[in-house]
Amino acid sequence: MRRSTTTAAAAAVVLIPLLVGTAGSPALAAGSGSGSGSGSGSGDVTVTNTETVQARLSATGALQEARVYDQLAFTGHGSATVENPVSTKGLRNLDGFGGYRVVDGRLVATVDVDGERRARTVSTYDRDLPLTVEVEYTLDGEPVQPGAVVGRSGTLGVHYTVTNTTGKTQDVTYDDGTGTEATASAETVVPMIGQLVTVLPSTFTDVRSDEAGLAGDGRGGTRLQFQMTLFPPIGSATAEFGYTAQVRGAVVPPATLTSMPVSPLDYPSFKGGAESYRSGAQKGVDLTAGATQIDDSVLQLHDGAAQLLAGLLQLRDGAADLSAGLNDSAAPGAARLAAGAEQLDQGLAQARAKAPQLLDGLAQVDSGLALVDAGLVKMYGEIGALDQDPKVKELQAGITKLRTAAATLTGAVHQVRTGVAGAATSATKLSSGAVALGGQLQDAVTGLGGLRAGMNPALLPQYDYVVAQLSAGVPVLTDTTNPATIAGGASALASGLATAAGTLAMIECGLDSTSIPGTCDTSRPDVVHGLAAVDAGVSQLISGVITKVRAGVGDADDTRADNTLRGGVHSLQAGMDQLSAGGGTLASGLAQLGAGASRLDDGADELSAGIARAAEGSRALSDGLGSASEGAPKLVDGTQQLSDEGTSQVVASGQATAEDFGVKYAVLAAGAERAQAEGMAYGAPDGAVGATAYSIEIAGVDGAGATNLGRLVAAIALFAAGIGVATLARRRMS
Repeated sequence: MRRSTTTAAAAAVVLIPLLVGTAGSPALAAGSGSGSGSGSGSGDVTVTNTETVQARLSATGALQEARVYDQLAFTGHGSATVENPVSTKGLRNLDGFGGYRVVDGRLVATVDVDGERRARTVSTYDRDLPLTVEVEYTLDGEPVQPGAVVGRSGTLGVHYTVTNTTGKTQDVTYDDGTGTEATASAETVVPMIGQLVTVLPSTFTDVRSDEAGLAGDGRGGTRLQFQMTLFPPIGSATAEFGYTAQVRGAVVPPATLTSMPVSPLDYPSFKGGAESYRSGAQKGVDLTAGATQIDDSVLQLHDGAAQLLAGLLQLRDGAADLSAGLNDSAAPGAARLAAGAEQLDQGLAQARAKAPQLLDGLAQVDSGLALVDAGLVKMYGEIGALDQDPKVKELQAGITKLRTAAATLTGAVHQVRTGVAGAATSATKLSSGAVALGGQLQDAVTGLGGLRAGMNPALLPQYDYVVAQLSAGVPVLTDTTNPATIAGGASALASGLATAAGTLAMIECGLDSTSIPGTCDTSRPDVVHGLAAVDAGVSQLISGVITKVRAGVGDADDTRADNTLRGGVHSLQAGMDQLSAGGGTLASGLAQLGAGASRLDDGADELSAGIARAAEGSRALSDGLGSASEGAPKLVDGTQQLSDEGTSQVVASGQATAEDFGVKYAVLAAGAERAQAEGMAYGAPDGAVGATAYSIEIAGVDGAGATNLGRLVAAIALFAAGIGVATLARRRMS
């Protein structure tokens, strides 16, 4: 083991320059295609993508490095352009030196295929592993670090904890056993399976493990293989296992863990288990349905028993009441019935004697109804001629004249109001013109005063007189407050005329509210429209009286259904005819009733005897029903107990089974969906078949690292010493 480690280290040192020189080399021939899916191109080419994640862990499970190997396998004939999601960190080609192109985290390439072709790359795995590994060590029962185990002897214990870290909580749906879809919150993972293999050297003896399959490795060692199902409910998201062994000169053996995502609904090893959960859920549903039906039947039986008990109690009470009624009431009643039958016969004889008087009265009523109908016919004709009455004609003609006069008066008032309003405007203009003229006159007087100094003194008296006369005329023209002046009189006249125009406008609006738009209130009544309404009302009144009265009276073929007076009279007449016809029938019927009364008396005696016999039977019936009602409560209680302690418990058990298996199968189905959507580390090209596997190497500890380092230091020192000796020898030779 130490020799192989040293060789591997030396090989790594030798390969470093080569890897550095080739790291930037193109991996695949760059294509011109820019599509987002695989399979584009010509021909028929199938693409398969596999990802292998190789991780190295320390002896305790700490991640040291991880790489992903990606392989595209092409089968068929033609060309294909693929866009393969990859890790671009440290991306290298494993097949050659062709060019490649990476766009948005996808390796884009176009390849020509004639049969089979593969393209492989490797890059740094830059995501979290879906699994975590923790390794714990004990020596003679005490926890120790893996390095402290090397070279020691005792009982070594190694414990592995592998956890599927893809878990998340999501809602799953299932049948709750009653045919209703229910929702539950459950923890789901990307289903992973795996195995861990480690080979113990021959110095490990008495190897024991409750979880591993043990076998020899053919070289004196012991091979342990642990299987892991890292998803519930078939397995668990966390698997714990380990072994113990007696050791001497101990080391920590390395281990290899391989794992991959699977669909529990399709993977052969778990397909049967998943089907068992589905079948269990369905059986729970079937059990619940059957038990519910049975429980419903038991409850129906319970209800029927309760109804039977209630009926028996009612029958028992009714039988007692029947017995008491027959003995205490029915028999005496039969005697009273016979006496009543005799009285009935006497009363019917009296009724037969009075029947002729009834028939005479009906004939008189029929004659009176004929007179009423004739009066209604006369009233119908007179009401129809109401609109031709001379007084009605005079009233309508007078209303028409009033309407014409009101319209004429409205036009006259309108003309007067318009003239007054125009005069008021002219007076206002006159007042304004006088004031303007007075102002001009005052300006002239002022101007004349300025000329006085240059006037001939002999003319000054006359000049001053003229100026004084002109000055006196200014107030007459400009004073609007004095009605005696031109301006004041014109202003007063304009005010009076404006007031008169407003009054005339009110009169005009009173006559016709539509005559002055914007001034009259059309919502208030006026004379013109009032007379029009009176005219229409009189016409409507006359028409309404004629129509309604004649409609109320009716005509010759009306009946009670027409709701008219004549219809009612006609129905009364028809009824009287029926009463008259029934009078004879009544007399005949009274005779028949008399004969029946005699037979009723005879039957009353027979009824009394029968009631006595029925009373005896009712006592026997009451006693039998009392016995039956005492046993019925036991049947009611028994059916209720059967439901409470039997069938309802089966229903609850079936629902619990349906829920338990239903949720577990739903978790498996959700895991299968996640395996389909999240199973690959980076994903495959569109349309390609893809798969991801994980290979995890857990390092061992054997103490060889320190020894190899010492040897390397010694070799370097020896190499340096050799160089020194050679240099010294060359100097001496020179």
